[in-house]
Amino acid sequence: MKIVVFGASGKCGAHLVRLARERGHEVLAVARANAAVPDDVPVARGDVLDESFVREIVVGSDTVASGLGMRYAHPWAARHSPNDFVERATANLIASRPRRLVVISAAGVGDSRAAMNWPMRALLATSNVGVAYADLERAEAALRASDLDWQAVRPTTLTNGARTDRVTVTDRYRATDRIARIDVAAFMLATLEAPTIDDRTPMITTG
Repeated sequence: MKIVVFGASGKCGAHLVRLARERGHEVLAVARANAAVPDDVPVARGDVLDESFVREIVVGSDTVASGLGMRYAHPWAARHSPNDFVERATANLIASRPRRLVVISAAGVGDSRAAMNWPMRALLATSNVGVAYADLERAEAALRASDLDWQAVRPTTLTNGARTDRVTVTDRYRATDRIARIDVAAFMLATLEAPTIDDRTPMITTG
């Protein structure tokens, strides 16, 4: 399978590139910055907000994965991305018409908001996290309005821990819930490889 990974310079994206290559897939990594990917993986550099660039990259690929997200150093720092970054990037990915599209969202987005813990709710109300969640919700709405085969994965609090292979789909986002980025990448890859998508917006954790 030919997989295009957007956001390959990010930690989830880099893990996904490596895991997909280890599984024998043909992978193209897309990034604006230098991406830490295997030597045999080509890297395309460009702007995901440029629809023509995205369309050119996606043509001929079986599946697309996106690890794109709003960038900021900490929840109260200046944002390095526009407020609608993920929404616009997702619109370009949808317009490119991949056979299957899997993207990273977040636990607590959309109809999972009621499952969110109170510390995260406070962050949403007072920081960049609220802006990022609003962006993700608009991106998910665009996916729902499309006729693509898609999934928006909603991980709980991300860590840089080791792979556990203990990912579960949950209906609660507790303050103690964590999931390693490499586990998120493995979950996304499994969705890309699966014959069908049964859950469009799974909230995932390792507890």
